[in-house]
Amino acid sequence: MLSWPRPRSLQLRLSLLFVVLLVTVSGVYLLLISRTADDYLAENMQRRNLDLAASVANVLRIDSATNEIPPAAIAETFHAAMVINPNIKLYLIGLDGHLLAASAQPNEIQTRTVAMAPVQELLAGRQPLPLYGTDPRHPARPRPFSVAPLHNAGGAVHCYLYITLDGPAAASSEPAALRQNHLLGVLLRTLLVAGAGVLVVGLLLISLLTRDVQRLVAVVRRLQAGDYSARARGIGANDELSELAAAFNAMSVRTEQALDELRTTDTLRRELVANISHDLRTPLASIEGYTETILLRQHLLAPAEQQQYLETILKNTHSLKRLMSELFELSKLEAHQTVPQPEPFSLPELVHDVVQQLKPTAQTQAVTLRVEPTPAALPFAYADVGLLERVLQNLLDNALRYTPAGGAVCVQVTPTAGRLALQVRDTGPGIAAPDLPHLFDRFYHSDQVRRKSRGGSGLGLAIARKIVELHGGELTVSSTQGQGACFTFSVPVYEP
Repeated sequence: MLSWPRPRSLQLRLSLLFVVLLVTVSGVYLLLISRTADDYLAENMQRRNLDLAASVANVLRIDSATNEIPPAAIAETFHAAMVINPNIKLYLIGLDGHLLAASAQPNEIQTRTVAMAPVQELLAGRQPLPLYGTDPRHPARPRPFSVAPLHNAGGAVHCYLYITLDGPAAASSEPAALRQNHLLGVLLRTLLVAGAGVLVVGLLLISLLTRDVQRLVAVVRRLQAGDYSARARGIGANDELSELAAAFNAMSVRTEQALDELRTTDTLRRELVANISHDLRTPLASIEGYTETILLRQHLLAPAEQQQYLETILKNTHSLKRLMSELFELSKLEAHQTVPQPEPFSLPELVHDVVQQLKPTAQTQAVTLRVEPTPAALPFAYADVGLLERVLQNLLDNALRYTPAGGAVCVQVTPTAGRLALQVRDTGPGIAAPDLPHLFDRFYHSDQVRRKSRGGSGLGLAIARKIVELHGGELTVSSTQGQGACFTFSVPVYEP
C-alpha cells in the first residue's frame, strides 16, 4: 500500500497543520454563513407572509347550521390562493393538529398530523422568527409557515388555517437570487481577505518561530560534531525556547567542564603512575641491592655491616608500607568511600593528645612543639575524631619535618563565625610563591631531593585537604619564604 512520506521539517509540518486548520475553520465559517443565510431568508419570508393565513381565513366562513365550512368553499379558496402564490400549500387542521382538508393531492401527503407546539408559539408571538412547522408532504423537512384561527358563531376556535411556505431548501429562483445578494458577497470577500491575511501572518510567525528552533538544532549539531564550546545565543524571549536554550547552554558548560576534568584527571593519573613508579622504584632497588649483597657476601660481611644492611632494608620496607597505606587512604577519600562519623568532642584536648604523641620526635630534632593558650569556655567541635586526628598528625609531621633545629612549631585553636579554627605555624624555611598553588597536589614538591632526605611521601597534605573538605571546610596555607608557613582550617561547632 502506498503511503505519503511524512515531512521532516518542523516548519513544513507546522505550516501544513496551520493551512489545514485555516481551511477547516473557513469551511465551518462558510457553513455557518450558509445556514445563517437560510435562516435569514426563512425569517424574511415568514415575516412577509405572517398575515397571509389571516387574510385567507377572512374569506372562509363557518356555516352556523352545520358548524362546518362547505367543501366547495374550501376548494375554491385554496385554488384561488395557490393561483396567486403557487409556492404555498394550504391546510385546515383541527385543534389537535389532525388534517381536515389540504390543497395538496392525497398521494403527496406523508403525514396527517401537524405538530401544534410551533403553531401555538407563532400565534402567541413570543418566540423569535423563523419558526419551522411540520410540512405534511415532507415531514423530515420543517418549513416556515403562517397560521390563523377560524372561529365559529359562538367565538370559539373551530380549526386553524395552516399555510406552509417554500423555505430556502426548496427555493428555486428567489432564494438563489438572495444568496447572490450584496450582503453574502461582502461576507465571502471578507472571509477571503481575512483568510489570506491570517495565512500570510501565520506562515511568517511559524517561520520566525522555527528559525530559532533551526538555530538551536545547528548548535546541537555543532556539539554533536565535537565543538563543546557551542552555545545557543539570542534564542527566544522569556519563553519555552529561551528556557531550552538556557538548559542547553548549562548542559554544554557542564559537558565542557566534565571533559576538562577528564583531561585533568587523565593527566593526574599519568603523573600519579609516574610518581608511584618513581617512589616505588627507589626503595625496591635499595631492598633488592642490599638483599643480594647479604646473600652473595654473607660470609664476608661483619655482623655490624649485616645489621646495618638489614636495618636499611627494614627502613625501606616501612617506607613502602607507609606509601601504600597513604595511597589507599587517599583513593578512598577521593572516591567518597570514607564517610565521616561526627561526634561532639573537645578540640583542645585532641590537639594536646596529638602534640604529646609527637613531642619525642620534636625533642629528637631539637624543635619546640607547643600549644597556644585557648579561650575559656570554648565550645565542642562536631567532627570525626579519628579523621581530624589524622589531619593534625599530617600537618604537625610536615611542620616538624621542615623546621630546622632550634625552631618552633605552634598550634592554636580559636573560635570564628560558628566554627573552630585551627592553625599550625612553623619557623621553617617557608614555601616559595610558585609552589603554593600546587602544595596540596599529590606527590608535588619543589625540592625532590629534600623530600626524599626527609622521608616524606608527598601525600600527607593531599589527604589532610580531602578530610577537611569532608567536614565542609577548606585547608589553606600562607607563607613567606624564609619566615615559615601557617596552615589553617576550621571544623563545625557542636549545636545540641
